[in-house]
Amino acid sequence: MDEQPGQDEVEQVERERAERLAAENRPEGAEVDNTERDFDPEKGMFTDRDEYDTTGQVYPPVEEQDT
Repeated sequence: MDEQPGQDEVEQVERERAERLAAENRPEGAEVDNTERDFDPEKGMFTDRDEYDTTGQVYPPVEEQDT
């Protein structure tokens, strides 16, 4: 039987993840930083693109897409 991690361990992992993903911790010269952007997997683009509102659904709903 697998034991679930304790609350302290979960919180530590979440803190470490947040630190790794923080924009200020990205390497200098990183070519792409999309951490502050939202991606729409059904349209296949970021929601802040100019053409986002005029683009229809290109891909099936997320729950129907292969993983």
